[in-house]
Amino acid sequence: MANQNINLTDKRIAIVTHRTIMPVIPGNDLKRFLLKSGVNKLIYITHPLLLLKESYKLSSELEFYEKSRIKINSKARHFMLPESISYIKDFIYTLIWVFKSNKTYDIYFGMNNLNAFAGLILKKLGRVKKVVYYTIDLFPQRFPNKLINWVYHRLDKVCVNFCDETWNVSPFLVGYRKRRGMRGKKYARQYIVPIGIWFDEIKRVPLNRIKMTKIVYVGHLAPYMGVDLAVRSIPLIKKSIPNIKLEIIGGGEQVEELKQLVNELSLHTHVRFHGWKDKKQAEKIITGCALGLAPFNTLIIDEKIKNADPAKIKDYLAQGLPVIMTNASVNARAIEKAKCGIIVSYTQKSLSNAIIQLLTNERLLREYKENALQYIKQFDWNILFTKNISRLL
Repeated sequence: MANQNINLTDKRIAIVTHRTIMPVIPGNDLKRFLLKSGVNKLIYITHPLLLLKESYKLSSELEFYEKSRIKINSKARHFMLPESISYIKDFIYTLIWVFKSNKTYDIYFGMNNLNAFAGLILKKLGRVKKVVYYTIDLFPQRFPNKLINWVYHRLDKVCVNFCDETWNVSPFLVGYRKRRGMRGKKYARQYIVPIGIWFDEIKRVPLNRIKMTKIVYVGHLAPYMGVDLAVRSIPLIKKSIPNIKLEIIGGGEQVEELKQLVNELSLHTHVRFHGWKDKKQAEKIITGCALGLAPFNTLIIDEKIKNADPAKIKDYLAQGLPVIMTNASVNARAIEKAKCGIIVSYTQKSLSNAIIQLLTNERLLREYKENALQYIKQFDWNILFTKNISRLL
């Protein structure tokens, strides 16, 4: 799907986002779209997202483009600081880098509240004309420290109030904010801009070349993600599909616990840990699998998942993989209705039955794969960004 008609040749745009060792979603996707659309000047700033320990080895980075060609690429000095102090340091880097570029930007995109707040400061100082607060997620309990967590939510309220627009990846964010007192016209400039995909760029494998015994999980390995349920379900699945194999792409605080669980259940030949992979490497693994898993632990999860739009689900569907998931994400019911995924309860029996149902029925799996590709087309980044950026011009 080619870029829609949008003229950015006279525009200067800034993007500030946090990143992990995985691809920067949606910051990097927005950068790609703007460069493809011929934006005049673009400053792209990334800071480490320290929610993941692996990100502590990353540094803040600046890229500056003129007419789609990179002119500056530099990194900040690397400091090992407490998480909250590091974010203050990154906030200061954003202000300095934007000022040093000696440009005034027509639109500033701040991914999540601290980066958007930096945009508001820059607007007050005359360096930015419009600020978009792009909310990727919003955790009820983001920080263990009550004061810092209060500041986190206060920043969200300030940004929704004063930014020119707030883009939410999930429609649940509007209701969540209303329950926190954000009502009235000043909080009404909120738009749904979900996580997308580059539909035409994805290489897909036909059904006859897919291994019908492979399933995949991609993402953070934490208790609320429910990967342990997937591992515990393998012995049940083995009874019907002896060669079943679970590919796990990602890392996190639960990785050692999951590896120990694999040892305890003697599943070494059925579960493989790949660690974090870049986008191309991850896609190569995903494309050879038959199903994607998103078994969020609904027994312990709070609103953090419904306030987000898990990219793994879109990645599975974009490659034609039906999704087996619990009813935790914003799009679970829509995916089930489109017959490109199955919602399960958080039990080994329910998860294993759904996996067996699709892997042992080629006709049904083919139908679900075709439905997945039809459903996901609406989330092509070209469509999403053209529609919403046009409103700002």
